[in-house]
Amino acid sequence: MNTIYKIFFAAVLVMFASCAEIDDLEPVTEINADTAFNTESDVIASLNAAYDPLQWQAVGGQQTFPLLSQGVRADDLHSQSASFWAIGAQYDQFSTIIPSLPSVASLWSKWYRAVGRANFTIDLAGNFENYETEGLQQQIVAEARFLRGLYYFELVRLWGGVPLFDEPITSSEQEIFRARSTAAEVYAFIEADLQAAASILPQRGDERVQGSATSGAALGLLTKVFLYQEKWSEAVASAEQVINQGVYSLEDDFRNNFLQTSEFGPESLFEINYQDGLFAGGFVNTNQQQEGSGMWRWSFPFLSGTYPSFNNFIPRQDLVDFFDDSDQRKEATFLLPGQNLNSPGLAALGFDPAPDNFGYAIGVNTGAKKYFLTFEEVQELLNVEGSPLNEKILRYADVLLMHAEASIMGGGGNGQASFQQVIDRAYGPGNLAAPAYTMQGVRDERRRELATEGWNRFTDLVRWERLDGGGVIEPALQAIGKTDFSTPRDLLLPIPQQEIDTYPEGLLQQNPGY
Repeated sequence: MNTIYKIFFAAVLVMFASCAEIDDLEPVTEINADTAFNTESDVIASLNAAYDPLQWQAVGGQQTFPLLSQGVRADDLHSQSASFWAIGAQYDQFSTIIPSLPSVASLWSKWYRAVGRANFTIDLAGNFENYETEGLQQQIVAEARFLRGLYYFELVRLWGGVPLFDEPITSSEQEIFRARSTAAEVYAFIEADLQAAASILPQRGDERVQGSATSGAALGLLTKVFLYQEKWSEAVASAEQVINQGVYSLEDDFRNNFLQTSEFGPESLFEINYQDGLFAGGFVNTNQQQEGSGMWRWSFPFLSGTYPSFNNFIPRQDLVDFFDDSDQRKEATFLLPGQNLNSPGLAALGFDPAPDNFGYAIGVNTGAKKYFLTFEEVQELLNVEGSPLNEKILRYADVLLMHAEASIMGGGGNGQASFQQVIDRAYGPGNLAAPAYTMQGVRDERRRELATEGWNRFTDLVRWERLDGGGVIEPALQAIGKTDFSTPRDLLLPIPQQEIDTYPEGLLQQNPGY
């Protein structure tokens, strides 16, 4: 598929080729889409480019895994089995997460570049006139608005209020620097995008292509946006719209959420679609051409050489011990000592069952398993860095737990029924190890259900900290030995110093404490 950059480059070539003499050249101050986009396929290519940043696990040579800002920064994961990965070590503590940290700047850049692509597609699709497919214009705009809502949601919950750009920057005459909007203003903007998208997008089963945004995805994300603002009744109503669509259900076997053979399963509202072998280089590249995920190598814990992994994103023992042995999610979330991996290839090498000791320097003997590839799957990879295993951003279990939380907080609805579905799947009906339907029970189940997936833990702790007026995040971090946390500073990431320095002086304000 063509990327948006290739199209821009072609457009610039056309502009220059049309000039008779070099003296006639004028500086190119505008991007002109009139000749670059001639068919509806060109517009779809622009939409594909707006989806693409979801795959970017490194920007400018710096890793941008969500697990860094959510799981490692919180109480779920060590960044690695030792201290050889500088970026990971920086997120293991708070004193090293500073405004000049390159990986913070790369994460900011990733989401704003994604916003820029979504803005360009919204503008292009809204003004394009040569559609041949009925309803395609509305569909493309709705998908792009869903993506823009998702991208701004990542920005606002990681940094708080951020500059809002609601149109593409196509001319040097436009306003390219904007002050930070308030968090409330950003959330209102996200709500408008997601509500508009949900009103247009089809239900699951009728999506434009497999993996494209649906009304269920928009409503599920909208539920989370309401939850973060403590809009309990709105969160209940949005979650119930997802539930009442009747097209989602929990996987009977929790493990099926994380297998190649069951991608886009009944529990999936939105996931990042990866493929193997479309790009021969590694996932750290300047051209952002990634098609496969690097997560399997970064999260699988042993067999260096035979099984070329990096021993990163190691579950903390506190997290492992948080699971009851009767919880079916435990063996699906963690690679445990002596665990049977059902791999003939590993068995032939003497590594199935798993070793009793992984040899980590950090005193933990567990690996993350939700991004695990079997030995047989690894042998089939065309690119050893490019796992084709999709990554879940939003699952139906998440929606049920949000419904349960908003309900117990006074939003109405039958939250207990939603909660019961999740714990019955996890523990089996009638298991006395299952938690009761209380606010603490819901919080505990969110941690267990979504552990190591990379999209929720730290910001869940932050919102509960604010909801309870304190006493949530600091005890959780102290329990695992993190003593350098400081509030309110560490509730948010710092605004990258290079952004502050680029803006007109005083326009882009830093977060408190940095």
